[in-house]
Amino acid sequence: MADGHLNKCIECAKLDVRVNYRDKIENKRAFEKERWKLPERREYAKEALRLHRARNPLKYAARNAVNNAIRDGRLQRKGCEVCGKKAQAHHDDYSKPLDVRWFCFEHHRALHGQQTAPEVAASK
Repeated sequence: MADGHLNKCIECAKLDVRVNYRDKIENKRAFEKERWKLPERREYAKEALRLHRARNPLKYAARNAVNNAIRDGRLQRKGCEVCGKKAQAHHDDYSKPLDVRWFCFEHHRALHGQQTAPEVAASK
């Protein structure tokens, strides 16, 4: 609008963005694939990863320990505790790197509050 305001609330605007993204997902994937090839984008991603590792050294060490243990056969990947699908390791305590629980992508995100899945919320 001319005055800089939308004729809808923030939640409705967010919903419109999500619906638009979902409707044009193939175009968005192609765009992101090309965007990833840009050298400045790759440098940005490297720097973001470096900063994340510097800010979270305990998390980084725990993830490395799990990956090395899986590779060496000291730890076996299991199915999701909720649905049984292919799972990711979840640390309740990063100071115990090999003490992990297994959740699929969807339930792992829900456990961290990034999505809603009622089964995981009940298991917290």
